[in-house]
Amino acid sequence: MSARFALPLLVLVGAAGGGCATIATPEGGARDTVAPKLVSSIPADRAVNVRNRSVVLEFSEPVQVKDLSKNLLVAPLLADDNKYTVREGKNTVTLDFDKPFEPNTTYSFNFRDAITDITENTPARDVSVSFSTGAVLDSGAVQGRVVDLLSSQPSADVSVVLYPETDTANVRRGRPYYLARTDKGGRYQLRNLREGRYRLFALADKNQSSRYEEGEKIGYLPEPITIKPGTDSVQLQLTRPDARRALVTSQKSDPLRFVVGYNEGLHSAVISPLGAATTSPNEALQLIDRGRSVALYKSTQLPEGRYLLASTDSAGNSGRDTLNVKFTGTTPTRRPPAWQLVGSSKEVYRQGLVAVQFTEPLRLVPDQPIGVLVEDSTRRRPLRLPADATLSPDRTLLTVKLNSKANKSISLQLDSTVVTAISGRSLGLKPLRFTPTDQSPSGTLAGRVQTTAKRFELQLLDDKHQLVRTLDSPRTFRFDNLAPGTYHIRVFIDTNADGRWQGPDPNLRRLPEPVFNLQREFQVRANWEEEDIQVAF
Repeated sequence: MSARFALPLLVLVGAAGGGCATIATPEGGARDTVAPKLVSSIPADRAVNVRNRSVVLEFSEPVQVKDLSKNLLVAPLLADDNKYTVREGKNTVTLDFDKPFEPNTTYSFNFRDAITDITENTPARDVSVSFSTGAVLDSGAVQGRVVDLLSSQPSADVSVVLYPETDTANVRRGRPYYLARTDKGGRYQLRNLREGRYRLFALADKNQSSRYEEGEKIGYLPEPITIKPGTDSVQLQLTRPDARRALVTSQKSDPLRFVVGYNEGLHSAVISPLGAATTSPNEALQLIDRGRSVALYKSTQLPEGRYLLASTDSAGNSGRDTLNVKFTGTTPTRRPPAWQLVGSSKEVYRQGLVAVQFTEPLRLVPDQPIGVLVEDSTRRRPLRLPADATLSPDRTLLTVKLNSKANKSISLQLDSTVVTAISGRSLGLKPLRFTPTDQSPSGTLAGRVQTTAKRFELQLLDDKHQLVRTLDSPRTFRFDNLAPGTYHIRVFIDTNADGRWQGPDPNLRRLPEPVFNLQREFQVRANWEEEDIQVAF
């Protein structure tokens, strides 16, 4: 049986055999758990002065070819027009090429999981053959690991490619000279390489083009490496350079808001009126949807008109867009509540927090108490920012620190003359009454930071690696009132101490500033504290 195949462009050599009848697993008997073993090959492994155009593999038992185009790696890559034929015998697999191999070149064929037995589809392990068409087998090598920059987790099935230093086309336009793929642990290995200077990259090559394309993840080194026998292990960090500004994808309006959607999350946004307007509308601006949208609230600060919206994404790319803001439709006579209590419990921990979520940004009268805390119906304590409460950066979450000694009752009353909505609507504030308890419904994580870094950002992440809280360069830290769940700690290290973490360079000439992930997770429970966490980097 034979089939004709063309080499896929740039990435892999080989293709799966086609048109074979399905081989059924024999019924009865003991299950075959022994993987096929490579008995011999032509050319023999590490052979020199090879002249034939075929590669023949012989195994210890009957085998079949599966997903050859996905699994087979040949280094260096062969010419695109060097087609081949796959022939499967009982215990053998043969690749017959149309054209000779290049002279004085060392080739490595790695079949990975392409060869399996016919009973249990158990893949043969370590099926690889290296040979030279010259008198010498190249002995250069490089190995290492690829991890994701932001999570420090291993990156599996990533292409690791080498380009000669003199290749001016490089990773954006050229074809790699050598190629390997990482295993489940992110490990890679390239052997039998020609000694010399190369540029090394890791590509999350989803479309299997073997080229780096904007928007893909890439691992890179700013300088070439020297390939020789016994080259030190090289780790690559997979990241996504971004040289493109955030783009507006939608504009929607209703009677109360004008919402601008973007194709990525923003770090910040600022709006200014065009023309002779003298208002300061940024108080009526809010980042929503994890920064992927900007909401503009109808108010005296932000009436209808033309505005310039300046945006900055997380990579520092900035852009400006002109908006014609209009609020369409009729304001409904009945509107949903303007706020809600976070959590529904009528019991509160005396030393805990009470959080109120509002549907639009607040405006607080400066230097005035935001309300009062009444304890046991007798003691009244004014609440002021920031000592007794905090307002979230988007000004929609007001959190009050109780710090109460009440025995029977706690009442929280916000002042509607001080706490107001940006649109001017009535908030309908009412007293919130609770029964105090000694049992905290939340937990605490606290500890120390050991580092020589002067500037860094300590981040607390949830189980989905979404940002929960952040601290600027603390030497000790304490995260109180955490909801039960799983948490992680990550650090962005500001090496040059310029007050901003620098991400990957779109020109691939500068590494991103370091990211440290504490290699353990924290299970937070109610009424629970862990206070001796050591973060060292």
